[in-house]
Amino acid sequence: WPDGEVVRDRVVYGAAFVRAVQAERERAAVRERARPFRFLLYPIVGLLPEEEQVRLGERLGLYAVTATLASGLVEGLLILLLPVLLARHGAALAIGAVVTSGGFSLLALPAFGRAFSALFLRETGGSAPVVLVFEAMRALGVRAAPHDQSVVPLTRAAFWERLARPDVVTTAADGSLLYRGLLPHLTWSGERVLEAGGHYWHATPERPELHRGRLVYAYRLVPAAEAAAAESASAPPAATAYADQVIGGVRREWDDLNRGFAWLTSLLSEELQSRAFDHAGGPAAARSSVYWTAGAGAAAAAYVLSFLPAPPGDPVGPALGALAGLQLVDSVLRLVASRRGRYAPSLWRFVIPTDILRPERLAYQAHRDAERQALGERRSGA
Repeated sequence: WPDGEVVRDRVVYGAAFVRAVQAERERAAVRERARPFRFLLYPIVGLLPEEEQVRLGERLGLYAVTATLASGLVEGLLILLLPVLLARHGAALAIGAVVTSGGFSLLALPAFGRAFSALFLRETGGSAPVVLVFEAMRALGVRAAPHDQSVVPLTRAAFWERLARPDVVTTAADGSLLYRGLLPHLTWSGERVLEAGGHYWHATPERPELHRGRLVYAYRLVPAAEAAAAESASAPPAATAYADQVIGGVRREWDDLNRGFAWLTSLLSEELQSRAFDHAGGPAAARSSVYWTAGAGAAAAAYVLSFLPAPPGDPVGPALGALAGLQLVDSVLRLVASRRGRYAPSLWRFVIPTDILRPERLAYQAHRDAERQALGERRSGA
């Protein structure tokens, strides 16, 4: 039988196998019970932070991107309709100033922004107030049990963690090499030829296996004819060959972004700056951007503080003064960190939508969609 048209597998029938089958059947039962209520669940689940939204969506059979889209639209429309509903109950005078100034319209912008990001960028994200509550709970030490990032679904944090794990490489009886990993190798299929040590290898994907909640992807590599006929054995691709390829693509995306927006990257978290600058010189590569952004921020803060104290009764002055003071502290801390040879993230990094940046979005989304497709094929064929 042609090798490419048959799936061979060995199953050990025991307690572990039975538990895995029972768990999958329970998940299928939960998704089936939730199916009639999806129109209600989508906008509710979409309010949650990305990590929780993706995991709960997988459990209930919901697509997190659709949940974000539905939640953003519903939230934004409710905010816009709230003044009208209040006016009908005699509260027109109390909210008239807010309505005429467009205050509620501004409050609806983040919600519609989430919907826009889901529709056009296929990104997921929760409602700002809900995310703020979750972050406050984490700051107070209220933490949920840590998730095993190797178990489906593929969240953003799980993607970067799995990418750091090398494949498990074994040699089959026929001399071929079997590479097993927790991420789909998107470029190891079809007529793709891999190069290693001056020789070429053909990669053939095998059917993914769901083992104890982990979706394991396997790829069989055989040397090309000229490599197999060589007198000396050709060195196979490293266990990190695919991960190195993906990371290389991410770094190229960061390089393209940093050609014009290195100042923006210098504001981000240390983890993101590490992916953006480690291969280009580390913190030294971001130092000039830190000096420019910190200096500009300090100058703007000093200019605002020069107008203080504000006139009595000024409702805006104290708030601007607090923000200017915070910006001044931020600039000083960043300059000190940069001079000490460290990355210098800004205090304002939390308000920057980093998930929509191409280096953080493209690779993750491609692997997330591939896993979702593989899970769907398994369920439809089960």
